[in-house]
Amino acid sequence: MSMTAHSQRGVALLTILLLVVSITVVAGAMLASQKIAIRRSGLLFDQNQLLQDISAGQQLALTMIRADNKLNDTDSAQDIWAQPIPPYALGGHSIGIEVRDEASRFNINNLYQNGAVDTAAVAMFQRLLTQLNLEPDIAIAVLDYQDSDSEVYKDGGAEDAVYTQQSNTTLPNQSFVSIDQLQEVRGVTAEALKTLRPYITAVPYFVPVNVNTANPVLLAALMDGGTSEQMQGLVDMRSKQAIATIDDLWQLPVLSSLDDAQRKDLSTLLAVDSQAFLALITATDSGSIGQTRQRFATVLISKTPTDVSAAESSNGNANNGGADSANNNSGTDNKEKAKTIEIVAQRLWAFRPSF
Repeated sequence: MSMTAHSQRGVALLTILLLVVSITVVAGAMLASQKIAIRRSGLLFDQNQLLQDISAGQQLALTMIRADNKLNDTDSAQDIWAQPIPPYALGGHSIGIEVRDEASRFNINNLYQNGAVDTAAVAMFQRLLTQLNLEPDIAIAVLDYQDSDSEVYKDGGAEDAVYTQQSNTTLPNQSFVSIDQLQEVRGVTAEALKTLRPYITAVPYFVPVNVNTANPVLLAALMDGGTSEQMQGLVDMRSKQAIATIDDLWQLPVLSSLDDAQRKDLSTLLAVDSQAFLALITATDSGSIGQTRQRFATVLISKTPTDVSAAESSNGNANNGGADSANNNSGTDNKEKAKTIEIVAQRLWAFRPSF
């Protein structure tokens, strides 16, 4: 009996030990699962916070450009949007904003607008390519890549046969979404794209070059044989005070050789303000799990002319006998209505993009 009692006690002890081990394993698994769930919740919370910060950053950039638009009719390096903006600290997270004037660059989508080739834009792009020691024929390849027909510009022939890539894909025949697409264009090597990148953009609508912010190299492309050194006078002029009108350009000795026809063609490609800005939003959060996290977004903001003629007509008809009052207030009202400022595109990035 004593032996049997000892055996029973041994079995009971072993059973208890197995239960303890099982409970420990289950508890450990539950604890690990709970930690994973807490970490996942923390990550989701941080991600949501970052997205909210990015949304707030977009609105701040939009508000800043709208405010600047009310101050003057030009866009230059002296304006609010062009100044360094310190990060906005909000508790454990912050929002950084950087704004770049896309009108300081040549928009490759200007080559083909509203179903027609802009010959003046093509000529300017060719001069820019020459400035950068690149083949001017690249301008024709870029045009053919985006125009709606299947003919090589001017030279005739089958466009697809000339420009189809090694992958045998057909040309998109539509506006560029990104300048990185130039890698698919015949004649644009990786080195050529690297050289072009600081001077071009791919805005989905027509954007005149802003003479108040454009690089001297791009300004030199206004005329045959121009150099960035020759454009130093223009750079000096705008550094003291923004150029108010395109007509002021023709007063510069370096541009005095241009005839009326040349000036007329160039005037359609130039402006003293900007119709497109690219904002880089950086959202930083220390995180609920003790790790610093960042998300980035690039936001394209348009500032395009608004047709106020209808509004003016309606305002005039509604104020019979009150024309003087309407005229007195029209300066401020029209200035605010003259531009439509809005976000037209957004892209989120896990890592900081080149800017």
